[in-house]
Amino acid sequence: MLTKPFCGDKKFIIIKDKKVFNSFNMKTQVRYPFVFAVLCFWLGLMLSISFLETPLKFQVPGMTLPIALELGKLMFGVSANIQLFLAGAIALNFLLVKKYLTTGIIISYILLVILLLLEKFWMLPILDARADMLASGKPVQPTSLHDYFIYAEVGKLILTVGGILLQLKKIKK
Repeated sequence: MLTKPFCGDKKFIIIKDKKVFNSFNMKTQVRYPFVFAVLCFWLGLMLSISFLETPLKFQVPGMTLPIALELGKLMFGVSANIQLFLAGAIALNFLLVKKYLTTGIIISYILLVILLLLEKFWMLPILDARADMLASGKPVQPTSLHDYFIYAEVGKLILTVGGILLQLKKIKK
């Protein structure tokens, strides 16, 4: 390593040893290409529905609350069913090819599925019933369940990104 003066008394470093850059030129391999593709699709699904479509629909001029709520019920119901299918496809892939499974992959997958099942079979049915009551003009009691659903969506987003990253494996030279 050499240093040269730069703008008076400040110095910058000239690196002669290429080993410093090896971490930037790291070659990676995807452990489970099918799972990697499914998780990327899953991430896009969640980003487009939970974090884009849902907040934007309430900003559409002329969109009434009953229509927005019905659309939300439909979109989250379909999304949850698609996600269940994707989770099943991933599980099948893991069962068929166990060679590259790591503890991190297993734990992140299990947590992702737990959050999905909690949404599908606990949160969504209650939130759908509340949406029906709101759409019909009936009063509803305040609840934290909607907040929990948002936290679960953020958790699934983090686990999906983590699952994608866990699919990458450094190739040993």
